[in-house]
Amino acid sequence: MNRNIMESNLKNGFASRLESKLVGGRKSLPKGAKAVLAALQKAPGMLSARDLSFRMKLTNQAQEDQSKSPGLTTIYRSLELLTRHGLVQAVSFGDQEKRYEVVEPGQHNHHLVCKSCGNSIKLKECLLASLEETIKQDYGFSVSEHLLELFGTCQTCQS
Repeated sequence: MNRNIMESNLKNGFASRLESKLVGGRKSLPKGAKAVLAALQKAPGMLSARDLSFRMKLTNQAQEDQSKSPGLTTIYRSLELLTRHGLVQAVSFGDQEKRYEVVEPGQHNHHLVCKSCGNSIKLKECLLASLEETIKQDYGFSVSEHLLELFGTCQTCQS
């Protein structure tokens, strides 16, 4: 999703509308989850929890922010909460460390992952929608969710 659209949506109350239904009766997301969501929105791509923690500490230092960055445990808990409620997507690249990115509620992304350099390319659209319909027609199976990461070698590494 276009980062400007996401930032605009959040500024226009998108996050606050979600907060009331996401956290079951609470009026807002926990402070740590808000900080994690804000940091992920500013990130140039997907980040692991450790990368996110490092980035948040650097940002606070650069801005001479006196507030303490959330600890790694808070970041993991916040990512779990945000993922569970569909604000963040966790992606596994097969290396035991999940990466996270912000998504619109109800949406998801698929990626091409280079096994040589580790870079990923987000696919422009979901390629599995028609397959899900075929599966439903042929097998009577209703797909509730799916994951698709394709691993290979990017154009740069092939050169």
